[in-house]
Amino acid sequence: MNHLMIADVQIRTDEHDRFSLNDLHKAAGAEARHQPAQFLRLDSTGALVEELAEEQGGMGNPIVTINGGRSPGTFVSKELVYAYAMWISPKFHLQVIRTFDAVATGKLAPAPSKTRAPKPPVLEAAAMIPPVLRALRACGIDKNAAVISANQIAAAQTGVNLLAMAGHSHLPTPSQQICFTPTELGKRFCQSAITFNRRLADAGLQEYIGGHWVPTEKGRQHAVVLDTGKAHGNGTPIQQVKWVDSVLAEIAL
Repeated sequence: MNHLMIADVQIRTDEHDRFSLNDLHKAAGAEARHQPAQFLRLDSTGALVEELAEEQGGMGNPIVTINGGRSPGTFVSKELVYAYAMWISPKFHLQVIRTFDAVATGKLAPAPSKTRAPKPPVLEAAAMIPPVLRALRACGIDKNAAVISANQIAAAQTGVNLLAMAGHSHLPTPSQQICFTPTELGKRFCQSAITFNRRLADAGLQEYIGGHWVPTEKGRQHAVVLDTGKAHGNGTPIQQVKWVDSVLAEIAL
């Protein structure tokens, strides 16, 4: 039998035409006291399952629980659907019986699968970013890096780069002081970026790790780390270190 629609809820079936108790629970109002687990604990339900299993002679199972996959839940035979509906209320029992009878007699066509109009890509990206951001933060990624990464993931899935649309290629740290690259600071004193980076390292303000200059504990009070919109080959966001003017006193300039 194809899917049924009861109380505007589509009742899924498995490959053996068993019906989803979870969907029936929703159709009945989804009250906690009517959860399928409560029904399945009843002695009367257990006796009915045993009777059905004996009647079928091992040729089928009147109840099965599917964990994971595309259609998880508990699926039961039509007899258990009727018993579940009767346990909930006479009104719901009648509703279930009449729906099954209407489909069986051709008075009611099986419900088609529900389809929804697709969201505009920008809304899809906007809806995707918050849960992805929470997941990245739970992995220990700092806030700005997580935002950049979540935006990149959403862009890869939807084709929409929200940060680019908003005109942002960098996300600053909370410090709003004006900051400069080693190249910009070096130009003030007629020094190259290489020379200035070396002076920062000699003063114990940064160190070269994994091919990148990284502020030391001493240098962090003078450094600002920016997350750019670019990424390394492995997808890790590229960070850029800039310095505030207070760093000049540390290197005697």
